[in-house]
Amino acid sequence: MSRKESKLANPISSRLDEVFEAWHSCDTAYLQLVRQWGISLNTVWALEYLVKHPDGVEPAVLAADTHMLRQTITVVLNDLEGRGYLTRAFHHTDRRRKIIRLTPTGQAFAQTVLAAISHAEAEAAATLSAEELKRLLDYSQRFSRAFARRVSAIILRQP
Repeated sequence: MSRKESKLANPISSRLDEVFEAWHSCDTAYLQLVRQWGISLNTVWALEYLVKHPDGVEPAVLAADTHMLRQTITVVLNDLEGRGYLTRAFHHTDRRRKIIRLTPTGQAFAQTVLAAISHAEAEAAATLSAEELKRLLDYSQRFSRAFARRVSAIILRQP
């Protein structure tokens, strides 16, 4: 059976393709927005986390809390440090560990980026009613939780 025939026989698959295309379109829009600053979405997530932790954080904690590989965080942090947006300082009790903090310039940059994203998201959300937004959140959360459970079950079955 061809993929097209399979979709006709399985409407769920067809609808999921449409959902994933919408998600992909949204991801593309985010990427277009952040490219004007020459950054990636990983950088946005790191900036968002660092803004919420102005006293600083260890790179390993940043990686774990943002669900990024440590190698990815290293690349992001090197870029931000090279731009003068963050500093790395020794941990106060263990000189082998580092604490990263945004510089004042980095704070301003992060606020600019995050405000632009927030504004675009708010304008997009304004096209939906309060009830539609509630349903979108509910459906997204239900799908995400169910998908995460299925992935966990699949991973646990692997040797």
